[in-house]
This record gives sequence, structure tokens and C-alpha cells, in this order.
Amino acid sequence: MAKKQDFQADKPHSGLLSKLYITNKQRLAIFKWVLIGLLLLFLSVLQDVVLCRFRLLGATTDLIPCAIILICIMEGVENGSVFALVASLIYQFSGSAPGMYAMVFITLLSVVAAIFRQSYLQKGFGAAFFCTAGAFFIYELLVFLFGLFLTVTYPERITGFLITGGLTLISIPFLYPIVLFIGSIGGSIWNE
Repeated sequence: MAKKQDFQADKPHSGLLSKLYITNKQRLAIFKWVLIGLLLLFLSVLQDVVLCRFRLLGATTDLIPCAIILICIMEGVENGSVFALVASLIYQFSGSAPGMYAMVFITLLSVVAAIFRQSYLQKGFGAAFFCTAGAFFIYELLVFLFGLFLTVTYPERITGFLITGGLTLISIPFLYPIVLFIGSIGGSIWNE
């Protein structure tokens, strides 16, 4: 026969989230990625609302792909590749991307640039600038060539694509310290 003490009522729970435990490191990682998302949102608004009004020989900046490439390089291949894929997918659906092919170009070039930087260069501004600039110019060239293939642009517009690349590279020295600060939240592989 069971005693009265053997049967005890279940302890009351405060809901589904009461069993969810997030460590401090996980909180900081979530905070870091939220800040990176907000940075990309800010750059998207800045690009599409403010900077699109200022044109130099028919060209303007292209901040979002540049920032995605820079963040991927600074986060490393493991975290950066997933970030580049998700960010380029969101960039595609934001309506700012030149086409579906931009998602593939951004992701592929970001990962290749991150692998190159990790394999051959030391961490620092020079390496980040060099890899971002190279990957971004290749991105602009691929977008131009694909536009020619689809007949949505014409060969004389190559100067506009090159000017866009040059204007966008001016933003890297301003983006680098911001991305470096955000990336240092919660620990990072990008320690100077």
C-alpha cells in the first residue's frame, strides 16, 4: 500500500520558457547578431533612401554586398559562410539586389575571400580591406557580365560599375571599426 507521502503534486511551472536556459555567452552572441542585423538594416535604408539620390556619372554606392563580404571575412569561414548565405538571401528579398544571381555571387565570393584571408593573410585592417575590395570588385564585374548575358545592361555601363566599386570601397574604413566593435561582443575569432 502506498503512503500518502509517495504521491506529491507536480510543482507549478511558470510556462514554457521557464525551462529555457540561455547562458551569458549565448546572450552576448544573440546580441551581437542582432546588432549586425541592425547595422545591415541601417545600411540598407541609408543606401536606398539617402545615397541613391547622389550619383557620380550615373553610379552610386552598393553598401550591403560590401558589408556582407566584410562581416564574413571578419567572422571567419565557419560563422561567416552561414551569415553570408542568410544575409544575401534577405538582401535578395529586400528588393535592392540586382537579381537572384546576386545571392549566389555574394555568398560564394564572401566564403572564398574569407578562406583566402584565413589561409594567407594575418588579421588586421589591411587584410580585411584587401579581401573585401577584391571580392567586391569581382562581385561588381560578375553582376555586370551577368547583366550583359541577360541583356539588361550594355557594355558602355562598365564605367558605372567600376565607379560604384570605387565609391563603395570608401565606406570600408568607416565600416571596419563598427564591425570590429560589434564582432568583439561575446568573444570572437577576430582578435587584434
